[in-house]
Amino acid sequence: MVVEDDSVLISLTGITKEFPGVKALDNVSLDVRKGEVLALVGENGAGKSTLIKILSGLYQKDSGEIKVLGKSVEIKDARHAQELGISTIFQEPTLAPHLTAVENVYLGREIYKSYLGGAVKILAEKEMYQETEKLYRNFFSTIEDLKRPVMELGALKNRVIEIAKALSISASVVIMDEPTAALAEHEREVLFDFIRALKEQGVSIIYVSHHLKELFLLADRFHVMRDGKHITTVNSNETNIDQLVSMMVGREISNFIAKETIPTGEEVLRVTDLNQSGTLKNINFHIKEGEIVGIAGLAGSGRTETVRAVIGADEISSGSIRVNGKEIRIRSPRDAIQAGIGLLPESRKLHGALIEMDVSKNITLASINRVLSAKFILKKKAEVDTAEDYKKRLGIKTPTVHQKVRLLSGGNQQKVILAKWLFSKPKVLIFDEPTIGIDVGAKVEVYNLMSEFVKNSGGILMVSSDLPELLGLSDRIYVMHKGEFVKEFSREEATEENIMYYASGGHR
Repeated sequence: MVVEDDSVLISLTGITKEFPGVKALDNVSLDVRKGEVLALVGENGAGKSTLIKILSGLYQKDSGEIKVLGKSVEIKDARHAQELGISTIFQEPTLAPHLTAVENVYLGREIYKSYLGGAVKILAEKEMYQETEKLYRNFFSTIEDLKRPVMELGALKNRVIEIAKALSISASVVIMDEPTAALAEHEREVLFDFIRALKEQGVSIIYVSHHLKELFLLADRFHVMRDGKHITTVNSNETNIDQLVSMMVGREISNFIAKETIPTGEEVLRVTDLNQSGTLKNINFHIKEGEIVGIAGLAGSGRTETVRAVIGADEISSGSIRVNGKEIRIRSPRDAIQAGIGLLPESRKLHGALIEMDVSKNITLASINRVLSAKFILKKKAEVDTAEDYKKRLGIKTPTVHQKVRLLSGGNQQKVILAKWLFSKPKVLIFDEPTIGIDVGAKVEVYNLMSEFVKNSGGILMVSSDLPELLGLSDRIYVMHKGEFVKEFSREEATEENIMYYASGGHR
């Protein structure tokens, strides 16, 4: 139900949007009130992305009405949305990495000074810098960052620059799509403080995230969607995580982050005294059959560098790696695959899959020799049959295995990557942020597949910034700080507090 009063900045009534064969939005209504955080929640495919793209001017609605400050509007494009005071910070970074913060904030709408009656125009660099500095000081006291390329500043400051860019157009509504996706735990807290400050200034936030715990720290209301429909809108103080999940998925899910205890077997991976000049120092760990071993640490602690070193993506200075007790020299990811180690990377689209290729080709990619005849002729039927088998076994939701991977939801993309590695028959799977950008229903499915893998004598190494996920799934957790493993916890010993203590350098 749409509320009609002076506090409503934006209202949507009966919004419908169809794509060929799919009704993405079905008669959806919502309102956005001044100075609130409205959390938009639902599984992948619920219609959240379509809705925010309509508000952002990237899609046009098929029917329904949009009102801004009580006036009916047709949002023509992204620039028009900005003129109406709606700015969007998308999940995928949109900053130009080689440009400075100032250049990014004013990219495409630079300010010029006119001379000689308008015959000469010069870029007003000082004015743009001063305005960007004013916005940036809302978040950080130091301003030397403004003259550096944003690629040198880290994930948190990049997010802040995107917020500054949104505010520079005098946005009254800022849409944030998975804003904490690349942030460590302590950086998320900093961002949350910024968001609360924006609320106090009267700015409204439409917040999209799969991290339900963080939503309860920020949201005033939840707008729940499922299958393209608006299910309900509920105040945050009138619900809890279990009830919210039930509304999102249409069924109850309890203990959705929990690994059952599985008897451990032989050691499948041991890394000894691994060093990487200037990055990693004396990394030692092991994994047994049936184990999920976690790596915790803040951004920049060396977690991803450790993973890349193990699979041969980056060169190491010294150290040894043993798989099933046998020392293996891993100089490239190909060596890792042949040794029985697979990696599901943090960035599915960049490093995990060839998203412009179809599902079947992605699944057989790492072990293409298994569907070749005479070492170079592709057996197309074998490729398709393999993909159909994993589609069924892993519950990959796609109309056909010939569908391009980029058209699948995040959870189903992750299943395709997992199928690729299962087809290679690995002993060890490494998950780097296994459920980043995945909805709660798909998370449960990924967790179940991880559990199934270790039940079948596999071992998993998992890097995750989501501490409840890490605590719920791991049998043991290694904590990293500045390129070193500084503490190991058993499942019983590990808590969020003691992990953060060591991850923050408390052992020093």
